[in-house]
Amino acid sequence: MTTLTAHFDGHVIVPDSPVNLPVNQPLRVSVVSVAESERIDDMDESAWLRAASSAVGPGFLAEEPDLYSSDDGRPFQDKG
Repeated sequence: MTTLTAHFDGHVIVPDSPVNLPVNQPLRVSVVSVAESERIDDMDESAWLRAASSAVGPGFLAEEPDLYSSDDGRPFQDKG
């Protein structure tokens, strides 16, 4: 996952710095509006965590049925 800062120019979302992605790469974009004084680059970790925890989660997952069943194999058991 990549986090970047961007702005809306009235027509499209424009990254504030170059983005290293393949041309025509499909993306899923979540938008978190920030005041000019709260640019993500300037946020401390606790402010970022508060913003992230108040964001609406990926609602597309709520509509999906359970993707896995007991027929998919044994559960992973972390021995470490």
